[in-house]
Parts: sequence; C-alpha cells; structure tokens
Amino acid sequence: MDFKTFKLTRKPNQFLIAPEEFCQNAKPHATAKTYYVDAQRLEDRFADVALAEPRVTRKQADDGQREFVQRSALMRFPDTVTFEAIDLGNGSSTLAIYSRSSVGHSDLGVNKKRIEDWLTKLDAAL
Repeated sequence: MDFKTFKLTRKPNQFLIAPEEFCQNAKPHATAKTYYVDAQRLEDRFADVALAEPRVTRKQADDGQREFVQRSALMRFPDTVTFEAIDLGNGSSTLAIYSRSSVGHSDLGVNKKRIEDWLTKLDAAL
C-alpha cells in the first residue's frame, strides 16, 4: 500500500498514525513521533514487538514495508497492520502504521488500542 496516496474508508474499524503531511489523501488519527534511531533499527524493533504478540503472523508486504496479521482470540477474525519506517536522516526516523479490521464495521477501538500498546512496547525496546 502507498501511505502517501491511500484513502481511509468510512468505517470506524481502522487506525492510522503517520507524520504530518505524509498522507496526501488521509488525515491520520494520530501524529507519529520522531525516534532517534535509524529506520532499519526502528523497523526491526517494531517487527520484534509485533511478532511477540499473540496470534500475530507476518505477511508479504510491499518493498519498504512490513505487514502483520493479528487474529482475534475467539472468532479468529484477521486484522491487518501495515508498517513503514521513514528515514529522516542524521540517525533519526519516524513511522507510518495503518491497522484495520477485515471483518465487520466497528472494532470497538481495538485497532487504536493495539497500535498504542505496540508503540509503548516499541519505546521500551528502543
């Protein structure tokens, strides 16, 4: 997926975090912060955090991105998380993450909570 050109759906079962002005056609739900590590380290630590979560598998993704699927505990519904590390130069980076449910209309805030939890764990890992 191309973060710069994709559009959010009208459904509430999604959560987007990205740097300001990064997405031309979508307003992120939250603004990504700057990390004082290079983009590769940020990407690797995020993958470690994601894959340590229950019921998460890695999917093939576009070049420069990582994609994960986390299934719900009871019904095994898949939620997809697309991650991209963005190099800011001088050993710093930021990120874009889009988490969305594949099934249903509302997620009761699950995608937002997931990303907030994963980012807290990412901060601890860095």
